[in-house]
Amino acid sequence: MGDARTTFIATKVAESFGIKPDECKAAMGAYDAQIKAFYEPTGPAKLLFYHQVPEEETADGDYIPVGTQKKLFVTSGELDRLRDHAIYFIRVNTKGVSDKTVEQDVAAGEVRGSVLDSFRALVTNLYVPILKSQANWGKNTEENTTEFVQGIAKFGATLTEAVQSLQGGVDLMKPDKKHVDAIELRPQAFNRAAAEPEVAEHIEAVLEDWCDRTEALLEQGEASRKESDEVGPDTELEYWRNRMAKFNSITEQLKSKECKLVLGVAMAGRSKAHRNWKAIDMKVTDAANESKDNVKYLTTLEKSLEPMYVGSPQAVLDGLPALLNNIKMMHTIARYYNTPERMTTLFYKVTNQMITNCKGYIAEGGNLWNQDKPALLENLKLAVKLEEKYKEEYRLTRDRLQSQPKGKQFDFDTEKIFGKFELFTKRLNKLIDMFTTIHQFSTLAEHTHIDGLEEMIQNFFKITDDFKRKPYDLLDYTKNQFDRDFLEFNVNIHDLEMALQGFINSSFENITSTEHALNLLRQFQSILQRETLKQDLDDKYMVIFQNYGLDLDAVQKIYEKHKHAPSLPRNAPPVAGDIMWSRQLLRRIEEPMRKFATNDAIMKTKESKRTVKTYNTVAKALIAFETLWLQAWVKSIESSKAGLQATLIVRHPETGNLLVNFDKEIMQLMRETKYLQRMGIEVPESAKMVLLQEEKFKNYYNQLSYALKEYERVMSTILPIAKPLLGPHLDDLEKKIQPGMYILTWTSMNIDGYLHRIHNGLARLEELIGKMNDMVDNRIEANLKSVAKIALIELPPDRSFTFEDFVSTQARFIKKQTEELVIKNVEIERGVNELCDMVKSYPRENPETTLSEPVVADFTKHYAKLMYQAILTATKKSFNAMKKRLGSRSSGGFLFVERPFFDVDVELTVPNVSMNPSLEDIQGAINSTAKKVLKVSESLSMWGDANSAGKKFYDWIASDKEIVKSVLLLTGSIEGTKAQVLEYIYTFKRFDFLYMNDLQSEYAAFMKTNPSLEAFEMELKKYMKIEEEIQRIPPVHNIGAMSLETQPMKYSLKAEAAAWKTQFAKNLHSQGKEQLRAIHDYMRETTLKLNRKIEDLEDVRMVMGVLKEIRDREAEIDTTMTPIEEIYSLLGRYQVRVPKEETDTVSDLRYGWSKMKSLAVNVTDNLSRLQVGFKRELIKEVKLFVVDAVSFRTDWETNGPIVPGLTPMDAVDRLKKFQQMFEVRKRKWTNYASGEELFGLPITQYPELEKTEKEIVMLDRLYGLYTLVLSTINGYADILWADVVANIDSMTEQVSAFQNQCKKLPKSLRDWQGDKDCRKKI
Repeated sequence: MGDARTTFIATKVAESFGIKPDECKAAMGAYDAQIKAFYEPTGPAKLLFYHQVPEEETADGDYIPVGTQKKLFVTSGELDRLRDHAIYFIRVNTKGVSDKTVEQDVAAGEVRGSVLDSFRALVTNLYVPILKSQANWGKNTEENTTEFVQGIAKFGATLTEAVQSLQGGVDLMKPDKKHVDAIELRPQAFNRAAAEPEVAEHIEAVLEDWCDRTEALLEQGEASRKESDEVGPDTELEYWRNRMAKFNSITEQLKSKECKLVLGVAMAGRSKAHRNWKAIDMKVTDAANESKDNVKYLTTLEKSLEPMYVGSPQAVLDGLPALLNNIKMMHTIARYYNTPERMTTLFYKVTNQMITNCKGYIAEGGNLWNQDKPALLENLKLAVKLEEKYKEEYRLTRDRLQSQPKGKQFDFDTEKIFGKFELFTKRLNKLIDMFTTIHQFSTLAEHTHIDGLEEMIQNFFKITDDFKRKPYDLLDYTKNQFDRDFLEFNVNIHDLEMALQGFINSSFENITSTEHALNLLRQFQSILQRETLKQDLDDKYMVIFQNYGLDLDAVQKIYEKHKHAPSLPRNAPPVAGDIMWSRQLLRRIEEPMRKFATNDAIMKTKESKRTVKTYNTVAKALIAFETLWLQAWVKSIESSKAGLQATLIVRHPETGNLLVNFDKEIMQLMRETKYLQRMGIEVPESAKMVLLQEEKFKNYYNQLSYALKEYERVMSTILPIAKPLLGPHLDDLEKKIQPGMYILTWTSMNIDGYLHRIHNGLARLEELIGKMNDMVDNRIEANLKSVAKIALIELPPDRSFTFEDFVSTQARFIKKQTEELVIKNVEIERGVNELCDMVKSYPRENPETTLSEPVVADFTKHYAKLMYQAILTATKKSFNAMKKRLGSRSSGGFLFVERPFFDVDVELTVPNVSMNPSLEDIQGAINSTAKKVLKVSESLSMWGDANSAGKKFYDWIASDKEIVKSVLLLTGSIEGTKAQVLEYIYTFKRFDFLYMNDLQSEYAAFMKTNPSLEAFEMELKKYMKIEEEIQRIPPVHNIGAMSLETQPMKYSLKAEAAAWKTQFAKNLHSQGKEQLRAIHDYMRETTLKLNRKIEDLEDVRMVMGVLKEIRDREAEIDTTMTPIEEIYSLLGRYQVRVPKEETDTVSDLRYGWSKMKSLAVNVTDNLSRLQVGFKRELIKEVKLFVVDAVSFRTDWETNGPIVPGLTPMDAVDRLKKFQQMFEVRKRKWTNYASGEELFGLPITQYPELEKTEKEIVMLDRLYGLYTLVLSTINGYADILWADVVANIDSMTEQVSAFQNQCKKLPKSLRDWQGDKDCRKKI
């Protein structure tokens, strides 16, 4: 169950019934075999699924449900009733169902509600529209296709009727189920049930309901039928089928168990309802029989009525005899339907359907106004014919029945039967008349070339458009508005006909020619079909004939006037042109006469005899004119043919050009012959023979003309210098051309061979000339041009050279160009020699003619001279280029038109400013390069004659006057600029003091003057100005061909000026830097102190000191910062390099001070908030500190260094210990005193600490000196005796200093052991 096919089916089933796919697959598992068989090609082609409560059939034939839950199951559909809806699958692939193509192999669909209704909808709404729209039916015929489609449509209509017949019937009321289950279908059971009042009453009520419903059905007779007046005969069959189905339904229901039970109990009880039912039952039987009989006979008419629904009026017309015969038979033998009323109704509906069919057929092509008018008229006439045939067949049938008086007659209401059809036919006849008129005038509208018809045509279309805008259906014969509009239309058309007749009359009043008038008459006859106009056209013939007589007179006058010099048609030859002129005049009078000759009425009149006589006279003269010209031309044919004996080619006596010798008389003869043959005139055989050769003569003429043009073209490609070389080849070609000048004529048989030889000779010569020109252009001339364009020195306009670079670059370049010139010289010489060899050896047909050596020598010498000219040109161009560059006058600075030739550095070489390289070096490089250029030609060997062996082109080049003049000018090109260069260098003398004076001595003299800031500024300004002046010196100064680069000198001078400026700015910078560092360090440290967290009184004291210091310094901050700012401003103004961090610090000084002041304000506010707590804490700590001071004093006296009997070293150790302890208490002492002062408290005195402090100071002096003396003197012991002499003075001086310090000790310490030991040691 897991393959794609089953999954596809399960998905469709689940989607249709709204259940889960898993549940669907599980239920389908029970039918796996049936489903797999469906997949096979030999298995069942359908698969049907129900999803409903299952049922089972009882012994009585009834179906009862099994359970209450719906189940999914597969069924054949034959045994299980469908109560809801089903889904079906059909295998459409004869090869079975594949996993990959399951969607193409299986078609699926649903059946909902009634199976019959579903089938009807499928056929009517799906298959019928699809089949009708199908365009391609393969090999099937159109007739079979139409029959098949009509059959499907009819089947759909039958299904529709069947569905409708099952609806609206009578459903007999069923008794209660409890009674049905309790009462058996036996007489005893019926009697017992009838005896029970409840059961009897219930059965009575059911039967009465049957009676009411059945009587209502019986009363629905023909009188109650509500149908449209346009319905067809199929409604009759449909009505009786429905009625039959309803009565059959009652009959079928009476066979059920429930109905048998009701009738049995009612009969046993002999109830009133049962008696009524018996009477009704008989009526039902009669009505059922009537409907069955009517259906039977009406069904026999279906085949005859079918063309009215699916066929054309022609098919209906063809089937009318059979239809009338069938109706007659039904009228004769039917038991119920043969009443006059029913038969009249049937005929009436047949008429309706005929009208409907005709309307549909006529309107099938769309709107009547847009249909093809001839086809529309045929359709309208066919409908009229159908009405006539219908009435005729009816009368024939009626008459046949009347011949049998004993049979039933057609005594029907013919007015009712044919009345509508007659009205419809009247409308069709009017439409036929109207559209015939429209068609005739529409044909007239197609001939717009007839001048003057446009307005009438427009009026006609206006009348037609007015009618088109009418808002009703033309085929609706019930609308009387059409009749009024049709009458108005005819009136308008009559007016239009009158206007058209007037137009015809006016058209023939001014006849320009007879032929034109006849053509106009013929056109009017072909387009005017109206009878009122045809007679008027016939009357115009006599008018035209009278004008024809005048035409004859005019033609006669024209002939007499121009017969000696007729006007010829364009491009026509003389004889043929004259004959064409005469024939045109003859045609002008001949064609009308033929047409008049067919009109007996005209030819019988008296006037016609004179006209015919004139016609014969003019025609005879024109024919004679043609004959005379033709005879004269025949006689001239032989003289014209003489030109064929002339030679093919002649040479012009003056220009010498070759020309094709073809006589124009031959061309004239061929043209005359051709024109005369086209005119149908028989020409002599000799002229025909010439004409037959026309293509040959023209072909030879064209080929010869082409050959001579090719000859001229080939000759024009020969170079003048090379023409002597081609002498033998030109003689060869001349010999090939000569037969056409002296031997061959236009009748010769070997002209083709002659042309072939000329073309071959021309092709060979052209090939040789092409090769020669190619060699001259590409190997000789191109190399000569290349040599003349070669530059022997490299002088790029956008580049300058240094001395060394110029020498090396030009040497390399001259060497490279020399090598190229040597190659070019050899290539040119080889090309000239090879060209001469090729001309000598090239094949020709006159080997006896040879090429002379002087001609070859002249050719070679010509190009050797050109080679010398090219080398001379290249040398001159190189010297001129050097002269131009060396003599350029370019402006100083960076802007110049052309870069100078040499780059020269202007350098500072103390004590002078000099050039590198020097002028002498530059001139030497120029002279050397000029000699190398001149000696290039020493490498080029001469050629061209026998005397040039071993010689060089240098001998000719060096002796050229222009070359010598250029070399002399180059050797002195730099000397003229020497004075300018020295003058320019002298301008730098004003900077001599920078490198000639001593910087240090000058600076020392300046500092002795104790300079102020303004003095420093003056010095800096002085050297700044010098730097700017140096900077303004142009980096490049061009003098002649030299570009003096001053940048090296400027760097040196700027370095010297900067050294002077730096020396003067150094002291000023140091002074400013120290002041800046001091103020910056102060602000930074102060900020750090202010940002310190206040945690104790020490912090408070420190912060208070800082705040006081800030207030004290605020008054003098401007005097501190302003000098710093001025110093750094001065340094910046004179571009003294100062570290960026210093300039940033100066810029931030005042901002930093403002920021620090704001911080001080914030700290002050914070102290005010904290003072209460600190004051309380201060009082508490002061009290503790008083006690601690007494304790410390006691400890000092008992354990300190003042205890009697201590050695000096012990005393030193104790002193250090108590010094550290005292320092701690000293800080607290100071903090507490500052706090008491801060909070306005009386200052607490600590006499113990004051006394101890004095003693520590004295003891520190004593034991400090003692320790120093002891360590110094003990250190003398480490000095070698050899070093004592060298150190004795310092030792003595040191000891004397110790003695002086001992003497300065307070007297109170002299009794201390330390003092004694110290003195002793010293």
